[in-house]
Amino acid sequence: MTNVADVRRRRRLITGIVSGALALTFLTVVGAYWRRRGREDKPLPQLPSLPQEVHQQLSGYTFTRSDEGRQVFSIHAARTVALKQGGTTVLEDVYVEVFGRSGTRRDVLRTRRCDYNAQSGDFFSSGRVEIELNALPGGDNSRRPPVMLETSRLSYWQQGSRVESDEPVRFRVGDLSGTARGMSYATRDAWLELKSDVAADFQPAAEQLPMHLASSRARYDKRKGELALAGPVEFTQGNRHVNAASGLVTLDARNRVRHILLEKGVHATDATESAQLEGSAERLTADFDPASGELRALEADGSVRGESRSRGGVARFWADKVEIAFAGKNPAARQGTASGNVRIAQEPVLVPGRAPAGKTTNGDTTAERKELSTSVLHFTFQPSGKTLRDAATDGAGQLVLSSADTSVGERDIAAGRFLMDFDGQGRLATLRGVGGTRIVFQPAKSAPPGTVPQETSAERLLATLDPATGMLRSIEQTGGFEFREADRRATAERANYRGADDSLTLTGNPLVWDDAMRALAEKFVIALRGDTAEGVGKVRSTQLGSNGDSEPTSVLADRMVAKRQGETVHYEGHARAWRGTDVVESASLDVFRADRRVSSGARVLTSHLQPAALVPEESAAKGQRGAAPVTIRADHLEYFDQGRKARYRGNVRLQTESNVLESDRLDVYFSTQSSADEVELERAVADGHVRVTQPGRHATGQHAEYFAADGRMLLTGGPPALYDAEKGMTTGRRLTFYIHDDRLLVDGGEKSPAISRHRVVQ
Repeated sequence: MTNVADVRRRRRLITGIVSGALALTFLTVVGAYWRRRGREDKPLPQLPSLPQEVHQQLSGYTFTRSDEGRQVFSIHAARTVALKQGGTTVLEDVYVEVFGRSGTRRDVLRTRRCDYNAQSGDFFSSGRVEIELNALPGGDNSRRPPVMLETSRLSYWQQGSRVESDEPVRFRVGDLSGTARGMSYATRDAWLELKSDVAADFQPAAEQLPMHLASSRARYDKRKGELALAGPVEFTQGNRHVNAASGLVTLDARNRVRHILLEKGVHATDATESAQLEGSAERLTADFDPASGELRALEADGSVRGESRSRGGVARFWADKVEIAFAGKNPAARQGTASGNVRIAQEPVLVPGRAPAGKTTNGDTTAERKELSTSVLHFTFQPSGKTLRDAATDGAGQLVLSSADTSVGERDIAAGRFLMDFDGQGRLATLRGVGGTRIVFQPAKSAPPGTVPQETSAERLLATLDPATGMLRSIEQTGGFEFREADRRATAERANYRGADDSLTLTGNPLVWDDAMRALAEKFVIALRGDTAEGVGKVRSTQLGSNGDSEPTSVLADRMVAKRQGETVHYEGHARAWRGTDVVESASLDVFRADRRVSSGARVLTSHLQPAALVPEESAAKGQRGAAPVTIRADHLEYFDQGRKARYRGNVRLQTESNVLESDRLDVYFSTQSSADEVELERAVADGHVRVTQPGRHATGQHAEYFAADGRMLLTGGPPALYDAEKGMTTGRRLTFYIHDDRLLVDGGEKSPAISRHRVVQ
């Protein structure tokens, strides 16, 4: 009886030791693996060592532990063996179930053989170990998908509460599966680390490509619900690659991805049929819908850089931070914000077209380089989520347009706020500026030294671009428009800039002026590159006198063209100019401001004043004393302000009172009276087929001089002849007669006696 009792007592002792060892082992390896340990969990008490004399083998072993009536775990083994050497207990065909303190989870461990050292409390399984976490009864995994782990040579070290393996590890949860080399689990601190060569593959929805994750090691903190990835970390999906030095994945209570953070030199690439994409940032975060696994938000932070290369050119992006929101079953980008030193640049690209002046003859045109800068930029995407639909700056913005064409200078466009619209392919189509706008047209690289920039400003602007080439088509500025270039100024209600010919069209009461001229018209066209200004429709111009020493000259015309470089102004269409009492009318007039000269290549009519003639008292009594107007007509006119001289050519006709002088050429000289603003005709010199006509008489010759002060006419050449209806004909070497009376002086000279033929009244 005693022997039987001893055997039974020993059997109970071995069973207790083995049960305690298995319980401690599983709680160490599995119990705290994926879930937070309950506050009520307590470490199992240290079991006594196996007596040295025990050497026993048992079959069909099962042990279950309960806490306050709740089943915590259950251990099943086909056979147990207690060995005397080293105090080791061996379990074979082990199957362990863990339900936790609350009984809400079921984790399972399976292994062919495991060894337990009762003296040290260490546990070791040399063979394959299978672990299934969250294996709910009946296969109901709707609440939490099971986690499947497989490894070998698994050790538990009681000192430090560590589970270790340096062998390959395989894992799978839902559509995610992967491998690693080695694992370490801290049962007390509730973290798990995959030591090296971590690789995982995830298969999302059927419409999406599989995603691959690789990192040097991974560490899971159960209490925080975080998975830390040590670099290099790489995500790959098709042609998309994301690299970083470290990463952090945050999970929800059901082990579903909620948030991903990549840090320290994040670099991403993507390749499509039409473009090569590349980006970088210090940090990249992504938020997911845990239920569907769909991406909801993406944020890049710290020195964000991006580049896109395609047939259309190269686009580059810079910012301190970028945020993008996603939506839809297959998440597509919907809207986003870039902030902090935002810059977007599009490099020039060669496109088929007409070669710029002075460029190569290969039939290519160089497109413009565009760079937008602002502090904050909001943008939305097309429904596909792949290209932009519109964008807006949150505050001031600047757009710089540069061309490789050396004849076109850089254009800087600034506004209190920019609003941008893109076409269906994500190419910039229109740009609106509000809140005060400004454009600076910088001098071209080929411009002469000292060329100053041109600047425009207005309340609003609308720029349109050619999406295919990116070339600027036009810019319309409205609301208090102003233009300035050195001393040249212009104002209007609106202005339209054309990129094709680099011109600016002003409408709505436009006014153009500089230090020497002021002009109004229905419309003005300023050629920025050609340095000309054209006024069309009801032109009203005022030419200011030099140094303020004379009265301004006013001009009316249908059209005017002012050239700044040559300081010339061309008027045409019913042109009429006047200064004081002097008037010029012609189909066209040219004013040369530098030379202080006026020219007309068309038929011209001028009107001037001549001084009071020194005539006898009897003539003065008839009202012939006082200044009298003089009109002159000719085919051409050339007036020189310096020297007060006017030159008429072609079918000249001078008329004063009832006297007419006709000739081929006529030079008129003016004198300034005491009033500095008025000039009077002083004398006139006529040449070629001269003919003077007065009531009742006329005279002919080749040369004539007219003196306005006394109304004296000196006629020579031909010889000169005077025909009087009453007195007949008189000729001589020189004839002098007066247009205000019938006085006549004849100089026959020594060789040419005067001849007078008188009419005899019968």
